[in-house]
Amino acid sequence: MVYTLLFRRGTAPPLKKYQLPNWPLYASAATFLLLVWIVLNVSLSANRGNLVYALDDPYIHMAMAKNFSQFGIWGVTRYEYTSASSSPLWTLLISLTYYLAGVNPLAPLIWNVLFALLILAAAHGILCWYKLGPAVRFCVLLGIILLVPLPMFVLAGMEIGLQTLVTLLFVFVAARVLSGESPGSARRDSLGLLILAPLVTAVRFEGIFLILGVVALFLLLKSWRYAAGLAVCGSLPVLINGGIAVSHGWFWFPNSVLLKATLPDFRASPGEFAFSLFNPVWVTIRNSPHVLTLLVTILLLYIVAYGKGSGWRESRQLMTAILFLLGMAHLEFLGGAPLYRYDAYWNVLAILLIGLQLPVVMPNPPPLNSLRTLLEPRHLACGALMILLLLPILEKGWRLLWYLPECSHDVFEQQYQMGLFVQKYYHDSAVGLNDIGAVNYLADIHCLDLWGLANVQVAAAKRRNGYDSEEIDRISRRAGARIAIIYDNWFVGVIPPAWTRVGRWAIRDNVVLGGDTVSFYALSAGEIEYLRRSLTDFAPRVPVEVIQERGN
Repeated sequence: MVYTLLFRRGTAPPLKKYQLPNWPLYASAATFLLLVWIVLNVSLSANRGNLVYALDDPYIHMAMAKNFSQFGIWGVTRYEYTSASSSPLWTLLISLTYYLAGVNPLAPLIWNVLFALLILAAAHGILCWYKLGPAVRFCVLLGIILLVPLPMFVLAGMEIGLQTLVTLLFVFVAARVLSGESPGSARRDSLGLLILAPLVTAVRFEGIFLILGVVALFLLLKSWRYAAGLAVCGSLPVLINGGIAVSHGWFWFPNSVLLKATLPDFRASPGEFAFSLFNPVWVTIRNSPHVLTLLVTILLLYIVAYGKGSGWRESRQLMTAILFLLGMAHLEFLGGAPLYRYDAYWNVLAILLIGLQLPVVMPNPPPLNSLRTLLEPRHLACGALMILLLLPILEKGWRLLWYLPECSHDVFEQQYQMGLFVQKYYHDSAVGLNDIGAVNYLADIHCLDLWGLANVQVAAAKRRNGYDSEEIDRISRRAGARIAIIYDNWFVGVIPPAWTRVGRWAIRDNVVLGGDTVSFYALSAGEIEYLRRSLTDFAPRVPVEVIQERGN
């Protein structure tokens, strides 16, 4: 019913006998499920039958969901509040699942499979709304599955699927309201946009950039009151979460946002300010060139479509404008991330928009069965340009799809084993970590996050550039930490001299982790012997591919 109301446009043409109008959706859904089945089976086989996600980060949400559902504590441990999630809606969803069905590793996987199928359904509905043919619809959906790639949403275990679905619906409905192309559903669309706005920011706080872009377009059309209402609705999750965090002595924004976001330095000299403004853009382009090429592609399509009579108020043009503004904000503020999870939702929208715009810019494409026509210089030039622009995302999608099981195996060999080790030997103890997800999900400990995502003292010291070896030692002693398990390369020159490295685990052919070697430190002389015995006792359980070392 909701699908019909949202995507119905005009009167559908009569169906031919035996015609299956939605075959592109069914075929793409089957393709997606087949790929997920293959990737999961390869991953399970490599991980001794354990379901292990391809990042440590999903386990942060899972640990918080476990503690909130079982103990009513919004934190990575059950002992204290921590403002460590910039996706409260996802954490709440997993928490509700744990409350109803018990704590289990399947919840993120099941939800992401569902959201991925809904993304395909929503994209198919939008393509149908613009009356694109079945062949084009299938190619676009297949592009989303293979180039993003969509199976990554499942094995990443994060909120990416929910974020993509909500953003996709918000952008489409916003463009429909702004364009006025669906007067029959204008009231329903306006209300729906107000409902979607808080979901956009609740699923990830970076959604505020999308809200601001759409609000700016409504202001451009002098819809002052509606723009104000949309801004208020979109800001509510940030305001509520911030108020709760401040009341617990934390910062207004989650530590993950404060420590990972790249912001210009307004206090610097003009030259330093310019560097702080443009350097994040360059770093993002270097690490994620597909974002730049997709930005160029949708901008070129916008210009060509405008030249062919599509005004700026046409809904596809408005979607392009919104997506372009969002992409620019991503280049400046969000940067790259393992598995490209920060820009995955944006890639889905870009691929969909390219599919929507191509029939506008090429209403009469050359017939594929006419070699002479295809070899005309203008057609060759257009084809070469499209290949050049889309090559980075083609390479990214296929490479990421191929390496997904290996990413999961990396986490299994390192963070998952760390969690099992701490669970067995340091239950209810204070442990220092820089990767906090899997350990806190698998074990019940007092966590000292030495990187700062779940520790306000560490984050404060980092923000004032005072995070040195003395500060680390002071915070560790105050927390009563017995051991620390960290990447040495993350703490070069700041590891306290009183710490003693007792052992190391190193993995081969690291693909996704922040480091291939984790070191085990005893934080006092009295802990050295117990840590050494524990590592020796646990050694047979560690996967044989992991290189285990003792001492310095």
